[in-house]
Amino acid sequence: MFKKVTAVLCLFVAATTQANELSDQNLVTRSLTLKDSEVKLSGNLSYAKNDRDNEVMIGLDAGYGITDNWSINIGHTRYRFLSRGNNGLGLELTLGGGMKGVYETTDNQDVLGYGADLLGKYVFTDETAVLFGTQYVFWNQPSHTANADEWRFSAGVQQQLFEHVVLSAGYTYRDLNDMSQADAHEASLSLNYAMTKQLDLAVFATYSNFDPVKNGFTADSSNKQGIGAHVSYRF
Repeated sequence: MFKKVTAVLCLFVAATTQANELSDQNLVTRSLTLKDSEVKLSGNLSYAKNDRDNEVMIGLDAGYGITDNWSINIGHTRYRFLSRGNNGLGLELTLGGGMKGVYETTDNQDVLGYGADLLGKYVFTDETAVLFGTQYVFWNQPSHTANADEWRFSAGVQQQLFEHVVLSAGYTYRDLNDMSQADAHEASLSLNYAMTKQLDLAVFATYSNFDPVKNGFTADSSNKQGIGAHVSYRF
């Protein structure tokens, strides 16, 4: 936890200038990358269930727009190679790479997942957009003779219900290799309120049928259901 807080503060200090222009307030038309010099600080508070117990978790993240098309986050980066212009309609495509997750084995070893992804967004109107993507994840298992990997395929929709209030739903299919499970499914639902152009508040729910114990990890390595709240601030 301390290392993550330190990383957030370091990224914050590195961004010494304020963005000339912030990303769009409307989540539907908002780009997948931050604006040039834009800083985004975000946090999650969630209550989740797994096969061992229930737990309350806090997550922190920070992002910085190096250019309008290139953003960095803690452990991850994203580059936009097809733009919709100034929050316009149409297709947007990005490439991402970095950390994709971490599991813990029963002998207390961390298994790091890292890889690359293609993430896209198509904005039909100011009120409706779809998201889609595919990513490859490599799981480095130091105590195993063979490492594991997977392909993930995702799809989602964003629909504005009221002014500045957007409902988002997403689904991800995981094609698992060298694990006991052949595949897994994940789903999420969130309601986002863009209170101002800088401040977002959201509530969310998640579901996953990935079984960490069956796949050789500890029960608390992956939660099966969760609910929570999210806040982000951009400047």
